[in-house]
Formats: sequence, C-alpha cells, structure tokens
Amino acid sequence: MFWRLIGTYGVLTVAAITLLGFVLERRVERHEQQLIEKTLQTRLVRVDIDLRGIRDPAQLQKRIDEMIEVEPGLRITLLREDGEVLADTAEEADRLVNHATRQEIVQARTQAFGSHIRRSSSIDKEMIYVAKHRENPEGPVAFVRVALALDQVAEPLADLRRLVTTSAALAAGLTLILTAWFSRRIARPIQEVAQAAERIAAGDYGQKVYASGQSEVVRLARSFNNMSERLEEQITKLEDDQEQLRAILSGMVEGVVALDAEQRILFVNERARQLLEFATPSPVGRKLWDVVRQRSLLDVVQRALTEREPQRVELNWHGLTQRSLTVHAARLPGEIPRGAVLVIHDTTDLRRLERLRSEFVANVSHELKTPLTVIKTCMETLLEGGAAEDPNHRRTFLEQVSDQANRLHYLIVDMLSLARIEAGTEVFDFREVALAEAVELVCDRQRARAESRNQTLAIEGSDDVVVWADEEAVFQILDNLIDNALKYTPVQGRIQVRWWAEGQHGCVEVRDTGIGIPAQDLPRIFERFYRVDKARSREMGGTGLGLSIVKHLVQAMHGSISAVSQVNEGTTFTVRLPQPVETPTPSV
Repeated sequence: MFWRLIGTYGVLTVAAITLLGFVLERRVERHEQQLIEKTLQTRLVRVDIDLRGIRDPAQLQKRIDEMIEVEPGLRITLLREDGEVLADTAEEADRLVNHATRQEIVQARTQAFGSHIRRSSSIDKEMIYVAKHRENPEGPVAFVRVALALDQVAEPLADLRRLVTTSAALAAGLTLILTAWFSRRIARPIQEVAQAAERIAAGDYGQKVYASGQSEVVRLARSFNNMSERLEEQITKLEDDQEQLRAILSGMVEGVVALDAEQRILFVNERARQLLEFATPSPVGRKLWDVVRQRSLLDVVQRALTEREPQRVELNWHGLTQRSLTVHAARLPGEIPRGAVLVIHDTTDLRRLERLRSEFVANVSHELKTPLTVIKTCMETLLEGGAAEDPNHRRTFLEQVSDQANRLHYLIVDMLSLARIEAGTEVFDFREVALAEAVELVCDRQRARAESRNQTLAIEGSDDVVVWADEEAVFQILDNLIDNALKYTPVQGRIQVRWWAEGQHGCVEVRDTGIGIPAQDLPRIFERFYRVDKARSREMGGTGLGLSIVKHLVQAMHGSISAVSQVNEGTTFTVRLPQPVETPTPSV
C-alpha cells in the first residue's frame, strides 16, 4: 500500500508539474517567436523604405548587402511578382529556386505580412521568415522577405527551459518526500494487518496487530484481532472434526467417495481407491469419469445427482481384479444438487460364499441322492420283486446296500471332519512328527494296492526331517494325496513321495505320472466336491472332499500346499509344514 500511495501520488504530481512546465515553456517559446516576428516586421518595413527608387538588380543586391553589415544574422531576399529571386544576402539569386509557393509568400499576397518557420535548404538552418507584398512597386521588386536563424534565440529559450525543469524537479522532490511521509504513516498499520492476514492464510493462526490511538486504522486493527481469535478457535475445531472424520472414513471397510455437482472428486478414502482402482494416485479435484472407466458406476452417479431418492446398484467390476461391488449413491441435501456421496461395499466374498453354498447344497444333494437311490432300489427289489427269497440274488443286493451305506458313512464323516476343521473346533495334538516314519507307514498301507495295478510306489528322503504337527492329521494328508495319485495314475505308472527340509519348514512332495489336471481347473481342485472329470471320479469312489480336507488340515497346522500339473504328464502336490522351534538352553 505504501508503494501504491507513493507511486500514485508521485506519478500524478510529477505528471502535473511536467505538464505545467511543458505548457509554460511552449507559451513562453510562442511568445518569444511572436516578438521576433514583430521585430522582423519592423525591420521589413524599414528595408522596404530603404529600397524605394532602386530599379537595377545590381544596385538592389549592393543595397541589401550593406544593410546586413549593420544587422549581421539577418537575411534579406527580394522577389519578383512571379516568385523569381532578384537578390539574396545568403546565396546568389540565380542559384535559388522559384519562391512563389513558399508559405510566407502565399500569405503575403492576401495579408499584410506572411510568416513561416522551417529549415532552410540553402543554408541548412531553422529559420523564421517574414514577407511583405509591396503595394504599387516602382521597380521589379514585388516581395521583400527577411529571415532570422532561430539558433540566435535558442540560448534564451534554453535558459528558460532549464529554469522550468529545475523548478519542476524541486517541486516534485518536495512533493514526493511529503507523500512518502504521509503514505508511511497511513500504510504501516495496514501493512501489519496485511502481513498478519498472510500469516493466517499460511496456517499460522492467532496473529495480533498492535496499534494505538483512535483512528479508523486502529479500529481496523482491533477488529482484526477479534476476528483472528475467533478464526483460530473455529479453525482448530474444524481441524479436529476433520481429523476425526478422516480417521473414521479411512478405517471403514467400505469405500467412500464425495463428489460435487459436476462429479468432481472432493474426498476419497483408501478403501475406495483400492476397490475402484483409480488410474491416478491423487484423484481429488479430478472428474470421476477421468479416473473411472466403468459405465455402470457413472450411470448410477448421474441418477443420484438428478433424482432425490438414493440409488443402489450391484456391479460386476471388471478391472485388474474381478470383484462384485454394491454401490449406494445419495444426493447431498438441497434444492439445487450440490453433489453426491458414494458408499461402496465389496460383496465379492459374500457372492463367492453364496455360490459355494449353492454348489455345496447341490453337490451334497447329488452325493446323497445317488447312494440312497441305489439303496432304495435294492430294498424295493428285495421286498417286492421276490429277490429276498433267492439266496444268490439276495446277497448281491445286500452287498450293494452295504457298499452304498459305507459310501454314505464316509461322506458324512468327511463332511463332519471338514466342518470341524473350518470352524476351528478340531482338536490337534501338536508334537514332533518324523516325516520319514509317517511316509513309510502310509506307503506300506498303500503298497499292495499299487502292486495290484503294476504301479511303482517309490519314496526318497532324509531320516532327520521333523515337523511340528498333529500325527493323525499328517497321516490323513498323506493318505489322501497318495490315494489320489494311485486313482488317477494308469497301470504301470509311477508315484514318488519325497521329503526334505527347506528353511523353517519340512516339505513333502507326492508326484505321479497320471492323467494330469487342465490349467483352468487347477485353481479349483481344493474346493469341496469339485471334480475335473465327474463321471470318472465317481466310478473310482471317494467323496470329493479329500483335497479340501487336506488343504484345511495343512492350513490349520500353519502350513501351505500347492499343486503343479500337466495334462497326460502327471501332477505334483507339495506340502509345507513348520518345523519345531528350538528353545534356547538356559546357561548355567
């Protein structure tokens, strides 16, 4: 403000003084020129009188030469009626052009005197010309013209210009000093208020401005101090509320996005960034359609902004990760739409569990229906078809009933076991289990079955590999894996069981040369009742829960399982179980 006051008043003052000096200088200069014209007119009349009675051009030239000896610097020119030069004191007459069109000659034809200021082409000087038309000339001279170089009057004008310039500079300097003093006195409190306001704008709240007196500026400072205190209190409260709100929204499992009326993002929590897979790490301030390419989401936002009722839609999100999302969109209150809030729920796990539940019910129903149908058919045949009286046929039907009953029993046992493991109610007896002993025991139980199919069952590993696990659970894992390998490996195939230590884990690998598993089915083989070839799997027996039980047992014992397979080349299952943690021996 200080510099604005200085600049404004300083420029105005200097401009006014400069303009005044310029006008004064021009007026004085014009006045001097008028005086010179008057003087030249007087001399012109005297020259005209002195030339009366002279007709000879040579005498005329001699006479005007004598005149300028008395008045050096004066130029006299004599002209005919047609403008031809008869005599001139500065140049030879025959070297000068016709002067009929000179402005002072043209004016002299209609006025008592003609005058003009211009640069002379013959002597190359700025001249003032005054001409007079002679009335009833007695000789050839019709016009008499006198001229005077302006450089003879330049020195008085220069002195005047210096005087005006000096006076203007002194006046301007004094005015600037007074303006600076008043501006500083007025601007200092306002500058302090402005600086305090800038510090507040930068986040340094609670600024004070100290001033004394009763002027308007002092009252402004006091009002500013009151405003600063209130603003500090309000900003502190808003920041606390905002931090609490951000903490709440950031901790939500749902994604939250706030938009303005033009669908510009105002706020987004971290969960929404993950679910919507924003194309930029800083989406705030950008339009929603710039960072999200899902048309269904943009449509529900548009409906929420135009309709009063909240909108709800379920989306199949096709991004880097396939998800199922439920989006609730509600318009912010107000007659004119001010924006909308989106709440996004990730229902992927819920939909997957619903699908698994549906598949489980269907699979259980199918698994129960098949043996029950066989049992019912056999019993009806025995009771109504007369087979009960035939010993040969009766035994066949009773064996089928027994087989199907056993199948139902195994199915129910496996389902109950799987349910206990998933619910975490299965009781495990963790102890050190030697993998070599466990593998040899299980392979000995399965060897006769392998030999009956001309299959090779080989084992390989170190005797010192020990895992921290439940022994029965390890046996069940190995039984299921080797049983699967025997089922799906053709005659004369090879099944190899290896074990070794790797880091903090003991590893068991069951590799076969069987039919293999297609790549699209490999991620689902640990699901309940999932079969790659359903017809062949049921012919070979089993409940379809074996690999699912294996996976849950391994996870319950803090291990992991993986599978690698190639169609018609075989499958390899690898189980990793933690080894016992060595307790340091206390020093004596």
